[in-house]
Amino acid sequence: MDVQIRKIAWGAPKNIIAYHSTKIGGWSDGAFASSNMSLDVGDNPKDVKKNRESIIKQLKLDSKPVFMKQIHSATVRAAKSPSDNLVCDSCYTTIKGLPLAVLSADCLPILISSNDGNKIGVIHAGWRGLASGIIQKFIKRFSRDPKDLVVWIGPSINPENYIIREDVFNKLSKISTKFFSRTKDVGAWHLDLKYVAKIILKQEGVEKIFLENICTFSNPDQYYSYRRENQTGRVVSIICINSNDNED
Repeated sequence: MDVQIRKIAWGAPKNIIAYHSTKIGGWSDGAFASSNMSLDVGDNPKDVKKNRESIIKQLKLDSKPVFMKQIHSATVRAAKSPSDNLVCDSCYTTIKGLPLAVLSADCLPILISSNDGNKIGVIHAGWRGLASGIIQKFIKRFSRDPKDLVVWIGPSINPENYIIREDVFNKLSKISTKFFSRTKDVGAWHLDLKYVAKIILKQEGVEKIFLENICTFSNPDQYYSYRRENQTGRVVSIICINSNDNED
C-alpha cells in the first residue's frame, strides 16, 4: 500500500512542490509500522527504501530526495546531488528537480522557499538545534533579505505533551520565556517548540510563517512520536523546485 502523502498548504510560489507523509501505508513492520522513512532507527532498510520509492513514484520526482543524516546539530550544508552524504540538520539548494527531505517524529520539520521559487531549504529542529541557533545560521547562509522567505513548520509535539526540565529552560529562556508554561511539578515546564521557532524567525525578519498545529504525540494513528514510543519511525517532509516550468 502506497505511503500516504499530504500536499502542504502554504504561501510558497506555484513552482514549489511540497508534501509531507504520515505513518499510514507503506511496508514497515512492528514499531516502525507502516511508512517509516528513516534508515537510522533500526528498521529493515529494504522496507524503508520501498517507502521512499512510493513517495518518489507518487510525486513523479526527477530524482531521489536528498536525505540528511540528522544529528541534532546546527550545521547547514548546500545540497547538490541525491548522492550527497550530508551529516547535518539543515540544507538548501537552487537546483531544479532536486528534492530535499527532512525526517521528523516530535521535532520540527521546517521547509523554506524564496519568494521567487528559485531557492529552497529544509531544517530539522528540536530544542538542541533551536538553542544552538540553527534557524539563524540557516537564514544567514540562505538569504540576504529574510522578508524574501516563506516558511512552513510541520507537525510536531505540542506543549501539553512536551515537558522539559531546568537545563533546557536555562538554554532556551535566553531567547524568550514566552513559549514556556508551568507544570504542577517544581522545576518542570511545558515547551512550545513551534512557538520558539516562530519567535526566532520573526526576530530574524521573516514575515511569512505557516504553522501546522497537529501534535505528533496526540495522533498515534497518523504520526510517529519519540516521546510516546521511544523506538519508532519517522515521517518525511519534502520540498522541490519543479523542473517543469509549465506546471503549477
